[in-house]
Amino acid sequence: MKKFFCLLLILFALMSAWGAPKGIQTVRHQSVCLNAEKTFNIFVPPNAKPDERFPVLFILHGAYGGCDDWTSRTRVAELARNYRMILVFPDGSPNSWYVNSPIEKNMSYETYLSHELPALIDSRYPTVANSEGRGIMGLSMGGHGALLMAAKHPDVFGSASSLSGILKITNHPKSWDIPKRLGAFDENRALWESNSVWEQAERFTSASVRLLFDCGVDDTKTGAIEDNRLLHEKLTSLGVPHIWRELPGTHSWDYWGGHLEEHLDFHQSAMLKQTPGLDKLHNLYIERIGKFHEENSRLALQPPEAKPSVCLFGSSSMQGFPTELLSDVRVFNRGISADVLGIGTRGLSHRLECSVFDMKPDYVVIKIGRNDVGRAKNEGDLWIEKMISEYDKILTKTKERLPKSKIIVCTSLPVRDSYAHLAPYILKYNAALAKLAERQNTTFLDIHTPLVGTDGLLKPEYSRDGLHISRAGYEIWAKRILEMVKE
Repeated sequence: MKKFFCLLLILFALMSAWGAPKGIQTVRHQSVCLNAEKTFNIFVPPNAKPDERFPVLFILHGAYGGCDDWTSRTRVAELARNYRMILVFPDGSPNSWYVNSPIEKNMSYETYLSHELPALIDSRYPTVANSEGRGIMGLSMGGHGALLMAAKHPDVFGSASSLSGILKITNHPKSWDIPKRLGAFDENRALWESNSVWEQAERFTSASVRLLFDCGVDDTKTGAIEDNRLLHEKLTSLGVPHIWRELPGTHSWDYWGGHLEEHLDFHQSAMLKQTPGLDKLHNLYIERIGKFHEENSRLALQPPEAKPSVCLFGSSSMQGFPTELLSDVRVFNRGISADVLGIGTRGLSHRLECSVFDMKPDYVVIKIGRNDVGRAKNEGDLWIEKMISEYDKILTKTKERLPKSKIIVCTSLPVRDSYAHLAPYILKYNAALAKLAERQNTTFLDIHTPLVGTDGLLKPEYSRDGLHISRAGYEIWAKRILEMVKE
């Protein structure tokens, strides 16, 4: 009998663990404006300092869903540990559309999301209690809710993003229980329009909300792709900065989970000034990504230029590239100091959208690897193989998303002085990189050979500090890039 009860206790413990992902807490409270007990899930960054306060990101679920959707069907519990944000997953069921319903008195979800719940979170947790420290995102119905909240309440939310959002509900007069919340469309047109993102887009002209929305190109059955394209066109005509992405995919959890990290990065960068506690390197990384988002949101409003565009994609060698050497081309510098390929939780493979795909450049020049290659000293050729495998993913994704762009794969640069121990591993990596470029049918640019001496190290005249090259070295590199662009 004792064994039986022990087994029951173990089974109960396992079921509890399965029901609540590690780091996620489930909270119940009595809502005044909904006149009901409501539940939300929440992640609070661990190991907080006594005086540390965190920005808050509200993450909304879709129709027919609940507050457990994101935590049970994506890697959000795992990814959350890479950010210094409080994540809140409200319950917007049953199919509330996150509006104040005049039909059902106890369904004032706009008030709940824009006032009651943020106030509750601020009272219980160490938050940054202002719009600059508060963001909102969601999928499908939740994407609609996120952008609608930001449009109507920019004093509450400073950033908003949507995945596959139903952003023009007036296009869907009989769908997903919307008439149950707002009444028949023909009889309540003004009410529908006052709760539809597309019709409320003018509100963003007087607000400083940072916006990102995306949708799968095959999301046609729901009409989401049409709604998103219409919103992009309207915001562009209104001169509202925003980031809009059409991505491969459908209305599915594969799509939403696959692009979750990009949205978390977007909100973290939007709220960076309100984010203490990040290590210096991560802080610089997120700050740089934030600048990319800002540039890309303005880029959407600019007419295309006649001269070819070149994206410099990599680490510090790219960030420090003297772009004036690349005359007669438009340069997007997407280098981040100390960046890596992306085998871990950050790196090039994690930031392709904002660093490359958003701009649709004519040429993508990639130089990455020296910050990774040192591990080959302990892990040998297996580590070089891992690096090439990650690089292969970057090239494959880029070719799929930008089939008209020409990719230029650059060798890793030579080193000297205190970095000389990396030289043999760089040679191995470059040799493997040449084979990868050939296999991927991409252009290979050997910038290592012109800069290396007979001793196998970076020539002194091209060295700035043993790791980074001098302007003379950049002049050689820039000349080779321009030759390829003009071919």
